[in-house]
Amino acid sequence: MAREGDPIEIRDARGDDDLRRFAEVDAESFGGNAAANMRWLTAAAPHAPLRLACIEGEVAGGYMLLSFGQFFGGRSVPAQGVTAVAVHPAWRRRGVAGALMRDCVSLAREQGAALAPLHAATVRLYRRWGWEVCSQTLRQIVRTASLSGLFGSGRVRAKPDRAAIESLRRSHLADWDGPLDRPDWFLSAEWDAGDPDTPRFEYGWYEDDRLTGYVRYESDRQAGSWIRLRVQELVVTTLDAMRGLLGFLGGQESQSNEVIFVHSAVLDASPLLWLLPEPHRDIEVQGFLCWMQRVVDIDVAMRSRGWPATAAGRVELEVSDPVTGVERVVLEVEGGSARVTQGGSGQVRCGIGTLSAWYSSALRARDAVRLGLLEGDLSAVSTMDALIAGGRSWMPDFF
Repeated sequence: MAREGDPIEIRDARGDDDLRRFAEVDAESFGGNAAANMRWLTAAAPHAPLRLACIEGEVAGGYMLLSFGQFFGGRSVPAQGVTAVAVHPAWRRRGVAGALMRDCVSLAREQGAALAPLHAATVRLYRRWGWEVCSQTLRQIVRTASLSGLFGSGRVRAKPDRAAIESLRRSHLADWDGPLDRPDWFLSAEWDAGDPDTPRFEYGWYEDDRLTGYVRYESDRQAGSWIRLRVQELVVTTLDAMRGLLGFLGGQESQSNEVIFVHSAVLDASPLLWLLPEPHRDIEVQGFLCWMQRVVDIDVAMRSRGWPATAAGRVELEVSDPVTGVERVVLEVEGGSARVTQGGSGQVRCGIGTLSAWYSSALRARDAVRLGLLEGDLSAVSTMDALIAGGRSWMPDFF
């Protein structure tokens, strides 16, 4: 066993033996299954680097970066999603997690990312290294029978074309701040590599042969009961698609008492509140992991996102980052675009996490002041909020 203070090497995984060892580390860290982890790691490895923390040649932990875009202000911003972060129980409280996070921020930035979103098993750790909460993912548990009376014009078809699905998502989800602009391989790693014994289904909603909605779900058998449907993704672009797909799920009431929309698959202010006659009786909401966001490159993040066409203003920021230090920049927005230059007086001061939550439309600057997370000139604080006025945050993807 190495001693506290022994050097930590961060390196790329080398072949299947490293993947297998990390699958075991992750399983022991989270009470998971090493074989299931290996399936996922093998599927993701061609598309995402696995970085390992090693002490005296032994794998102590690691993480993975998934390359995708993330919609903000109607534009796709380059991002590296942080996933599979694990430190073996025997190596905790020895600086391994901090070494991984420093490496993660540096590597994401080197690869051209502006952002590094994640879902946090421990908020405290990630907050220490510059991430901040944007929302808590929600499970909305709905009585299946309450959906059975919904109908839409169109028809449901199994296994819709995945390229068409991604096109549908890109055209629709760009209206929110946070959804992923996924690469074509995303579902092959995040969905197809799951437990082969768990039934999985994908259905599209078609109106005149045009795909207008999509649902992806799995089913599992409950002890002493029938099956339970777990909806991982629901994307609808028309009222008929929404009512049609919800009614399709409701049509399974004879086998399933509940439909669970997991990981914020539907908005927090669920459309079911307005579609169901008794939503307070038919819907139960539970909180789960937090979506956290981090800007890893201020310049790229501000220039890449969209801004309201009417937004205009100039803010001088002083941003503290636990990895890169203190940076002063001037943010200028006009005509739907932004420019960042070094310098300025630092009239608004905050940490990179607070800036990231504001960027994501999840935390207004004025509320950050009230929470003690941001300080500075009140007129500049108002300018910041005016620049992102009307933004709506939502993370419907889980990775």
